[in-house]
Parts: sequence; C-alpha cells; structure tokens
Amino acid sequence: MASSEPFVIPATAAIASPSKTTQILEAAGRLFLEGGYGATSMDAVARAAGVSKATLYAYFTNKAELFSAIVAAECARAVPMVVCNNVDGLPVHEGLLKIGRTLLDLLLSPAALGVYRVVVAESPRFPELGRAFYHAGPARTLGAISAYLQAARDRGELTITEPTIAAELFWGMIRGHAHLRCLLLDDKAPDAAQRDCYVQTVVTVFIRSFGVS
Repeated sequence: MASSEPFVIPATAAIASPSKTTQILEAAGRLFLEGGYGATSMDAVARAAGVSKATLYAYFTNKAELFSAIVAAECARAVPMVVCNNVDGLPVHEGLLKIGRTLLDLLLSPAALGVYRVVVAESPRFPELGRAFYHAGPARTLGAISAYLQAARDRGELTITEPTIAAELFWGMIRGHAHLRCLLLDDKAPDAAQRDCYVQTVVTVFIRSFGVS
C-alpha cells in the first residue's frame, strides 16, 4: 500500500501550529498507507511524528478524526484543481476537456490510489472512513462538475435534465478501466498522450449525447 508521494497539507488544515499539524499528518499518512488504518496506532503516529501522545491528542482526539483530517487535506489540495475556476468562460467542449484531464490525473496519481486502497480495504470495519473519504473527495468533485454542467445547460450549450446524474456519468467515463488496472494490477498509469486521447474520446461521446444539435 505504500506510496512514494507524501500527503500535501494545505495551510487551511492547520489548527494551532501549521508546522506541527503538517508534521503529524504527514507521518500519519505514511503509516496509514504502509500498514492500513486498523494496524496503525496513535502511539505509532506520535513516535513517527516525533511528538508526545499528549500533543497528538491535543490536535486530534482519536484515530478516526486524524484519518478524516488526512483525507480532507488531500482532497482540499486536489479538488480545487478539478473545480477549475478558469473554465467558466470556455466553450463547454474545452471546459470538459480541461476538467477531464485534471480529474484523470488526480484519480491515477499515486497518492490518490494509495488513499483509495486504504479506504476500500478498511471501510467494512471502519465505515466512518468511507463516509469521510466520500464527502471530502468524490462528493465535492461531483458537486463541482454538476454545477459546471448546470451552468453550461443554462447557457444553452447542453441539453441535460439532471446535472448530478450527468456528472456521475462523466466521472465514470473519465475514471474508466485505467483506474481499475492501476488499483488491481499496479499497472503503470497511461502517459500524457494516452490520457489526452482518452479524455478527448470521453468528451466527444458526452457532447454527442448531451450537446445541442
């Protein structure tokens, strides 16, 4: 489950001391990815972070809260990329290409794949992890895509009637089979040219289905 990419903690995740929070979350993130949620203790996190247990509990009252903070921080780093504030003025075809490329890069990143593996493996025993992950990541991303699609519909560029369903369809097509291969076979992610070709195909199919003729 190990990932070579560290968690990136945004400044907004800091509680009292940004550097101390980052220190704790980065250490905990490594342990969760390497050993899983169930096998990682708060004692181990404190040792890895180089802080006392009292300090750790002053920042995070329990392991579930700590893991939720890690997921929220990682998603906070990535989700604004998916929102793509600079796509509002673009034609819908160009906007969807930009969103699709960013979303696929995110889904296939080592950090995102590592978190996904941990959450899927541990959620049956610790359902709070699945909820934290879903609401901090996929739900926010789907909401952003849905809002973009609704705006495109309001401009007369799309004919969708249910923006949320359309966003889920777009997400599913972008994720595709590459995500499954990377998760289960540890395959090398498609290169930039392959990703671009795939996203262009997805956007073409989506526009053909929901575009204004």
